[in-house]
Amino acid sequence: MNRTTVGGPELGGGRGAGGVLVLVDPAGAGHSKVAELLAARLHPSVHLRTDDFLRVIRDTPTPLDAQRRTTTALAAAAQAAFAYATGGYQVVLESPAAPPTLDTFRRESRTTGAALHYVVLSPSSDDPGATAEPTPEATADSILTSLPHRTHLLGW
Repeated sequence: MNRTTVGGPELGGGRGAGGVLVLVDPAGAGHSKVAELLAARLHPSVHLRTDDFLRVIRDTPTPLDAQRRTTTALAAAAQAAFAYATGGYQVVLESPAAPPTLDTFRRESRTTGAALHYVVLSPSSDDPGATAEPTPEATADSILTSLPHRTHLLGW
Protein backbone atom coordinates (compact mmCIF):
# COMPACT_ATOMS: atom_id res chain seq x y z
CA MET A 1 0.00 0.00 0.00
CA ASN A 2 1.35 3.46 -0.81
CA ARG A 3 1.18 6.64 1.22
CA THR A 4 -1.88 7.91 -0.69
CA THR A 5 -3.96 4.79 -0.11
CA VAL A 6 -6.16 4.54 2.95
CA GLY A 7 -7.39 1.10 3.94
CA GLY A 8 -7.84 -0.54 0.57
CA PRO A 9 -6.24 -1.78 -2.61
CA GLU A 10 -4.53 0.66 -4.92
CA LEU A 11 -3.87 1.00 -8.63
CA GLY A 12 -0.58 2.90 -8.49
CA GLY A 13 1.78 -0.04 -8.13
CA GLY A 14 3.15 1.27 -4.82
CA ARG A 15 4.90 4.21 -6.47
CA GLY A 16 3.30 6.88 -4.29
CA ALA A 17 0.73 7.96 -6.88
CA GLY A 18 -2.76 6.89 -7.75
CA GLY A 19 -3.58 4.99 -10.90
CA VAL A 20 -6.17 4.80 -13.63
CA LEU A 21 -8.27 1.77 -14.49
CA VAL A 22 -10.13 2.05 -17.81
CA LEU A 23 -13.08 -0.33 -17.49
CA VAL A 24 -14.85 -1.21 -20.73
CA ASP A 25 -18.26 -2.67 -19.92
CA PRO A 26 -20.48 -3.00 -23.01
CA ALA A 27 -23.31 -4.44 -20.92
CA GLY A 28 -23.17 -1.53 -18.45
CA ALA A 29 -24.00 1.07 -21.11
CA GLY A 30 -22.32 3.77 -19.03
CA HIS A 31 -23.77 2.69 -15.68
CA SER A 32 -21.71 -0.31 -14.66
CA LYS A 33 -22.29 -1.84 -11.25
CA VAL A 34 -18.74 -3.24 -11.48
CA ALA A 35 -17.30 0.28 -11.91
CA GLU A 36 -19.29 1.52 -8.92
CA LEU A 37 -18.06 -1.38 -6.78
CA LEU A 38 -14.44 -0.84 -7.82
CA ALA A 39 -14.61 2.86 -7.00
CA ALA A 40 -16.20 2.05 -3.62
CA ARG A 41 -13.39 -0.39 -2.76
CA LEU A 42 -10.48 1.83 -3.82
CA HIS A 43 -9.50 4.61 -1.41
CA PRO A 44 -9.38 7.47 -2.13
CA SER A 45 -11.16 7.07 -5.44
CA VAL A 46 -12.80 8.87 -8.33
CA HIS A 47 -15.39 7.33 -10.69
CA LEU A 48 -15.53 8.96 -14.14
CA ARG A 49 -17.65 8.05 -17.16
CA THR A 50 -16.56 8.75 -20.74
CA ASP A 51 -20.20 9.40 -21.64
CA ASP A 52 -20.21 12.41 -19.30
CA PHE A 53 -17.35 13.97 -21.26
CA LEU A 54 -19.23 13.46 -24.53
CA ARG A 55 -22.51 14.74 -23.13
CA VAL A 56 -21.16 18.14 -22.09
CA ILE A 57 -20.21 19.09 -25.65
CA ARG A 58 -22.99 21.31 -26.95
CA ASP A 59 -23.11 21.04 -30.71
CA THR A 60 -24.99 19.26 -33.43
CA PRO A 61 -22.42 16.83 -34.73
CA THR A 62 -22.21 16.08 -38.39
CA PRO A 63 -20.53 12.84 -39.46
CA LEU A 64 -17.33 14.83 -40.00
CA ASP A 65 -17.52 16.35 -36.50
CA ALA A 66 -18.23 13.07 -34.72
CA GLN A 67 -14.60 11.93 -34.80
CA ARG A 68 -13.34 15.31 -33.57
CA ARG A 69 -15.95 15.32 -30.80
CA THR A 70 -15.03 11.83 -29.63
CA THR A 71 -11.28 12.49 -29.78
CA THR A 72 -11.61 15.76 -27.84
CA ALA A 73 -13.89 14.28 -25.17
CA LEU A 74 -11.64 11.26 -24.61
CA ALA A 75 -8.54 13.45 -24.42
CA ALA A 76 -10.31 15.52 -21.73
CA ALA A 77 -11.30 12.31 -19.90
CA ALA A 78 -7.71 11.05 -20.00
CA GLN A 79 -6.31 14.35 -18.74
CA ALA A 80 -8.87 14.52 -15.93
CA ALA A 81 -8.27 10.90 -14.91
CA PHE A 82 -4.51 11.34 -14.72
CA ALA A 83 -4.81 14.69 -12.93
CA TYR A 84 -6.74 12.89 -10.20
CA ALA A 85 -4.24 10.00 -10.24
CA THR A 86 -1.25 12.31 -9.78
CA GLY A 87 -3.12 13.77 -6.81
CA GLY A 88 -3.11 10.32 -5.23
CA TYR A 89 -6.59 9.18 -6.26
CA GLN A 90 -7.47 5.73 -7.61
CA VAL A 91 -9.50 6.44 -10.76
CA VAL A 92 -12.04 4.13 -12.36
CA LEU A 93 -12.86 5.45 -15.83
CA GLU A 94 -15.93 3.69 -17.19
CA SER A 95 -16.57 3.33 -20.90
CA PRO A 96 -19.28 1.36 -22.73
CA ALA A 97 -16.90 0.82 -25.66
CA ALA A 98 -13.15 0.58 -26.07
CA PRO A 99 -11.79 4.12 -26.37
CA PRO A 100 -10.58 4.62 -29.95
CA THR A 101 -7.85 6.93 -28.67
CA LEU A 102 -6.23 4.56 -26.17
CA ASP A 103 -2.85 6.06 -27.09
CA THR A 104 -3.99 9.26 -25.35
CA PHE A 105 -4.28 7.30 -22.09
CA ARG A 106 -0.88 5.68 -22.63
CA ARG A 107 0.70 9.08 -23.29
CA GLU A 108 -0.83 10.54 -20.11
CA SER A 109 0.43 7.53 -18.14
CA ARG A 110 3.96 8.02 -19.43
CA THR A 111 3.86 11.76 -18.82
CA THR A 112 2.53 11.57 -15.27
CA GLY A 113 4.09 8.28 -14.17
CA ALA A 114 0.71 7.06 -12.91
CA ALA A 115 -0.17 3.45 -13.63
CA LEU A 116 -2.65 2.58 -16.38
CA HIS A 117 -4.79 -0.54 -16.25
CA TYR A 118 -7.22 -1.61 -18.95
CA VAL A 119 -9.99 -4.13 -18.31
CA VAL A 120 -12.57 -5.27 -20.85
CA LEU A 121 -15.62 -7.08 -19.51
CA SER A 122 -17.18 -9.43 -22.02
CA PRO A 123 -20.94 -9.54 -22.40
CA SER A 124 -22.74 -12.58 -21.08
CA SER A 125 -23.00 -15.60 -23.30
CA ASP A 126 -26.29 -16.70 -24.84
CA ASP A 127 -25.07 -20.28 -24.71
CA PRO A 128 -27.48 -22.28 -22.50
CA GLY A 129 -24.64 -24.66 -21.59
CA ALA A 130 -22.42 -21.85 -20.32
CA THR A 131 -21.65 -21.53 -16.62
CA ALA A 132 -23.51 -18.95 -14.58
CA GLU A 133 -22.44 -15.38 -15.13
CA PRO A 134 -20.37 -14.01 -12.21
CA THR A 135 -21.97 -11.37 -10.03
CA PRO A 136 -20.72 -7.77 -10.22
CA GLU A 137 -19.22 -8.28 -6.75
CA ALA A 138 -17.29 -11.37 -7.88
CA THR A 139 -16.11 -9.54 -11.01
CA ALA A 140 -14.88 -6.56 -8.97
CA ASP A 141 -13.12 -8.91 -6.54
CA SER A 142 -11.44 -10.72 -9.44
CA ILE A 143 -10.19 -7.46 -10.94
CA LEU A 144 -8.80 -6.19 -7.63
CA THR A 145 -7.13 -9.54 -6.94
CA SER A 146 -5.50 -9.56 -10.38
CA LEU A 147 -4.08 -6.02 -10.25
CA PRO A 148 -1.06 -6.76 -8.02
CA HIS A 149 -0.07 -9.48 -10.49
CA ARG A 150 -0.14 -6.94 -13.34
CA THR A 151 -2.66 -9.10 -15.17
CA HIS A 152 -4.49 -6.11 -16.59
CA LEU A 153 -1.62 -3.63 -16.74
CA LEU A 154 -1.00 -2.24 -20.19
CA GLY A 155 2.58 -2.49 -21.31
CA TRP A 156 4.37 -0.77 -24.13
